[in-house]
Amino acid sequence: MSTAVPSAKKIDLHIHTTFSDGNCTVEEAVKTAEVKGLRVVAITDHYSELQNLPKRMVQGQLPRYLQSLEGFNVLKGVEAEILPDGTPSISKENADLLDIVIGGLHIIQGIVFWSDSTPIWNPRGFVEDIRVAFIKAMESGLLDVIAHATWLPETIRGETSSLITDAWIESVVDAASDCGVAVELNGAWKVPDERFVNECLRRGVKLSIGSDAHFPSMVGEVGYAVDMLKNLNVPDNLIFLPRKS
Repeated sequence: MSTAVPSAKKIDLHIHTTFSDGNCTVEEAVKTAEVKGLRVVAITDHYSELQNLPKRMVQGQLPRYLQSLEGFNVLKGVEAEILPDGTPSISKENADLLDIVIGGLHIIQGIVFWSDSTPIWNPRGFVEDIRVAFIKAMESGLLDVIAHATWLPETIRGETSSLITDAWIESVVDAASDCGVAVELNGAWKVPDERFVNECLRRGVKLSIGSDAHFPSMVGEVGYAVDMLKNLNVPDNLIFLPRKS
């Protein structure tokens, strides 16, 4: 792959397949990427070593997963589960086998971020736990990218703009800057917002482009990222590309 920064609409660094909870095979994802003219593509299935979670690859499946990606012009990656205490569920040994490790947080206080109607009685305490988990995960040195950083459970998602305060954003972005971790512009959930991205620009934090595709039709759907980058005049040097791309 070229080391030059391609057009943002030609990058997709977050794609799931049937190895985890995606609805397309590796072959289908790659074919769709080729048809859409993508130039930098990463397959990044959900992965967890330290906790048995549904629809996640486990450590024993990693060799077969990596072998399945051989022969394709794609980057080998995973979306490693960030556990509620902030521990990324991947070892350094296995992270070193990959071109990109994305950290994804999906459960805090026993509440799942999708299709879970459990009431959250203390929303501010909840988002504080998210902040702490993100910072600990980034400080581990195992992650290249934080996924969908301001994505919240459905019951409080409508309060995102008030719950995710400027101080919360500054704290997370400061950690990303200190740890050299990129922040994802997520095409599926359309997060984070301009406030967050502007803080990334102020601190020199790189932005990663990902569709978070789970279906073939979603591969390469990075319009949210493309528009954000254009509207905020993000320079090429702040667009994240894995070292091996």
